[in-house]
Amino acid sequence: MHGWRARIGVLIPSGITIMESNLNSLLPEGVFCHYTRYNFTGGRTGDEKDVMERLARAEEFVEDATKLIVHARPSVVVFGGTGTSFIGGFGHDQKLIEIMQAASGGLPATTTSTAVIKALKALGISKISLAAPYVEAATQALVQFVEAHGIKVLEAKCLGKAGPDVPNTPPEDTYELIRSVDNPDSEAIFVSCTNFDVINMIRYLETDLSKPVITSNQATLWDMLRLAGINDKINGYGKLLAEL
Repeated sequence: MHGWRARIGVLIPSGITIMESNLNSLLPEGVFCHYTRYNFTGGRTGDEKDVMERLARAEEFVEDATKLIVHARPSVVVFGGTGTSFIGGFGHDQKLIEIMQAASGGLPATTTSTAVIKALKALGISKISLAAPYVEAATQALVQFVEAHGIKVLEAKCLGKAGPDVPNTPPEDTYELIRSVDNPDSEAIFVSCTNFDVINMIRYLETDLSKPVITSNQATLWDMLRLAGINDKINGYGKLLAEL
């Protein structure tokens, strides 16, 4: 039977193509994810205004998406999407959690941005470097969100991409971006975006950079499993999943 240990309901941005496969590939035995989508296609590369407006509008669809996913009777509800959960600034992720809990009858809930902050704090990280595929305006909004939680961003770089251009990024470009953003004083690297295919690079990046690497999908997986009472350690995908 699927989900005999835990069933998790995940709300996915409608234009995201990477998150489901990343999560499904690492789920422990007896854990199953059910997915529903909310309206967010990522916007157009080169049009920052369009991207930022679409990010801000995603909140409108959370309640209805949550009401649909609870039909699958999950034990935890997750708002997938980093940009859509940090775009409103400090506290925006908590507002989304409140909406999900109200719509689900009080189920435990989290967002990708919430999970990232929880992961960094669980690792005792206070200074990071940040890499993202985003347009510059979204990247700066992310820096502000992270720093509002007391974590200093020493370096931040982005690729200026949006929409379907993000998952089509060549792996060598992704790897080079992450390597280039490292700062000797950074205690970890955070790689943002649930549509950025980084999960299988984490082990190599941690070896090459000699520090933890946190990614949006990795942190989401870790947080949703722990909220569901699943404490399995998963090796090969970074210190976060292997040790905490």
